[in-house]
Formats: sequence, C-alpha cells, structure tokens
Amino acid sequence: MFTFEIRFYPKSFEEALIDDFIDNMYEFISCLCKNAQILETSQNVVKLEDHYAYRVIAPEMDSLNEKYHNRYCSRFLAAILEKSLREPEIHFIGENYNVPDSCECKTTSHYILFYPHKTDEYPILCGDCLHSVPLYKLPKTYDDEEYYDVYCWLRVYEACDKLFMEGIGERYAYKMINDPNSKLSKEGLRLCAYWEEHTKKPFYYFLFKYYRKNKPTCPKCNKNWVNQNKTIQYDYVCEKCRLVSNDIQKYKVQLLEN
Repeated sequence: MFTFEIRFYPKSFEEALIDDFIDNMYEFISCLCKNAQILETSQNVVKLEDHYAYRVIAPEMDSLNEKYHNRYCSRFLAAILEKSLREPEIHFIGENYNVPDSCECKTTSHYILFYPHKTDEYPILCGDCLHSVPLYKLPKTYDDEEYYDVYCWLRVYEACDKLFMEGIGERYAYKMINDPNSKLSKEGLRLCAYWEEHTKKPFYYFLFKYYRKNKPTCPKCNKNWVNQNKTIQYDYVCEKCRLVSNDIQKYKVQLLEN
C-alpha cells in the first residue's frame, strides 16, 4: 500500500466560489473510494497558501491513474478542472509501513471472496499468493460502473461479524456467516458467479467456521469436500458449489498472529 498527496488548486478562495469547488473535491475523493482506487479515508483536507492537500492510501503505484476512473470520477474531476488554476497534482509520499501488499501476480488461477478483518485489504484474495486484489482490477458489479453491491455485502458481513464477536445476536450472526444458504452467503455466491462469468476464472466463497471442525461433506451439496487439490490453499473445497473453508484451529492461530 502507498500513500499519496493529491493537491487541488482553485482559481479563487472567495467564499462565493470556493464552496462549490470543495464540494466537487470531496465528491471526487468519495468516488475514488467507491471505485476502489483508494482505501476508505476520513474527509480530512488541509488548506495551504494556494491549494488544498488531501492524503490518500492506494493499493498500487498507478491506482490513481485516470484509466481506472469510472464515469463518476471523471465527472467530478472535470467539474474540479473548470474551477482550477491547473490540474490536480499527485505526489508520492511513501510506502506504508506494516501494511500487507496487494496481489502482484501477472495471472491468477482463481479468486476467493472473503471478509477482510483489516481495513487495508480488499475482500478479494488471489488464490495463488493470497494477497488482496484491488477491486478495480475486476469487472464492475453494479450498473457496469460501480461496486455498490460489493460494499453493501461487505457492510452487512461486518455487522454480522461484530455481532458474533461481541456475543450480541451471536447465534443469528454465526448462521449468516457460516450457512451457505443464508441471505448473506447467497449474495456473496451471486457476486462470485458474476465475476467468474466475466473473468472466466474460478471464484470461491469463503465460509467462516468457528465451532468444531467442518464435516467432510459440503454443507450445501453433501458431496465430499476435503481438499485434495494442493493448488487451492484451503482445507475444504467444493468445486460444484464454489465454497472453501478452513477449520477453527487455523482461524485461532491467525487471530493470535494478528
């Protein structure tokens, strides 16, 4: 992950003119976030003598390149340019310390949709290196322009995870993240099916397991899913249902490591 500073240069700081400029600036940053070009960040901007400075965290060195913009990013950037002395400048600050790298594989054999417990990771793992994949590298899932439904799934999963970890609504929350037939899992599997169709690469959905070991049969189709395929780095894999899972022992080790 890398930190950049985006500098915006308004034509005028007069109150009657600057409000619209600032609104477009915030909208542009918000669109970059929704387009997965930057991680979710606070609306914290610094006003300097002749410009505004905004620091963002991006997964790759070229994440802010306009080639990744959707129409909303382009729209608000154009609105900013109309009221700017010059184009916004992007300054590289440095590589983030103690933050996991994004996937750098040239090709990926398969992907996994999962819930990242860290805010500096995307919910897609490369099945080969197990690093997160920036969403903008994958087809848009909503209206051919956004990842709105991905973020909705992520927010619901986060809410269930918090309920489970805090012990409030634990049974219901666990069913949502463990049961392949829950509404949450069905939505996750729908996203996987969409990406698989458009990338022609297998997309698996990670089923969280906490209590006891997984049964040797898939909880969705009842076929054997004990993993014999060493190219997929999970204890349980169902090719038919596109499900993967690990036992709680591994999960507890990961919690201790984090």
